[in-house]
This record gives sequence, C-alpha cells and structure tokens, in this order.
Amino acid sequence: MTDTSRFHIPAVLPALRGERLLLRAMKEDDAAALFDIYGDPQVMQYTGERPFPNPGTVRLMLKSVRKLLAEGESLEWAIASHDSGLVVGTCGLHSFDMALRTAEVGCLLRQSAWGKGYMAEALGLVTTFADEVLGLYGLAADVAEANVQAQRLFGKLGYRAAGSGMLELALKR
Repeated sequence: MTDTSRFHIPAVLPALRGERLLLRAMKEDDAAALFDIYGDPQVMQYTGERPFPNPGTVRLMLKSVRKLLAEGESLEWAIASHDSGLVVGTCGLHSFDMALRTAEVGCLLRQSAWGKGYMAEALGLVTTFADEVLGLYGLAADVAEANVQAQRLFGKLGYRAAGSGMLELALKR
C-alpha cells in the first residue's frame, strides 16, 4: 500500500474544469461511453492491455477505480465535453512515489475525439492539479514508441525521454 503521509491524496475526486472539458469522477451512467473507449482495439492498441470484451468489464473497472481512490492509490477522471456531456476519454494519476513526490499519468481518448486538442487540455488540467494541489515535483508517462500521436502530444507538453519508454515532466517548484 502507498504511504500517503507525506502529502494528501484526496478521498473525493475533485472536478477539474477547462475551456471545453470537465474532468470528473466516473459514474455508472458512463458505462456505455467507457466501453466505447476501453472496448476499442485501436484506442487500446498501445496500452499493453486487451480491449474490454463486454460492458460488464466496465463495471468491474469502475469498482476498481473507486477502491483505488479510497485507498489513495489512484486518481482517475472521466473527460467529458462541456457541449455534449459525452465522456470522450479518461485521464488519471497513479504509481505515486511519495519520496520523490512524483506520479505516473495515464490517459485514453475515444477515436472520434482524436486530433481535437482534448487530451492536451485534459493533461494540462491534471498537470496543474498535480503541481498546485498535490505539490508533486514531476510526472511520468509510459508512452509506446510506436504511438507517434501520443509521443508528439507529450513532447509538446514538455515531457522528455527518460529511458525505458518513459517520458518525464519536471513541475515548477
């Protein structure tokens, strides 16, 4: 279990608001939209995990997301469009290193939302939260070398290669 004594990971996931997006806790009502994301082979292509086989798998994931939040192990947001309310992706922080004050960021975006700048906005919100609220010193992302779109996005956001396929971002402190 993660030692959270050095900084506070919230037990209730705060909503993060951007220009076009709302990052909020995932709900049971999001199951169909989440299955569209996690069940899509192209979205899951570079994750190292298989696409979800059925909507029931989403319910198991939601249970795990709630458990990990309660244990201070992970913060996982649904990315929803302000305009439509549709969940277009997920973004989260996990693998907290309390000694180094770092975390890993992970994200997925439905295909219909690719190329619209949504993930850049979502990652900006999560990065600001990690810096200003959690007081983290850095973030890391495990991005497959073959995932050229994600490599480009994280590069534009200031992440730099750190070896073993990891990209790192130093936060201002």
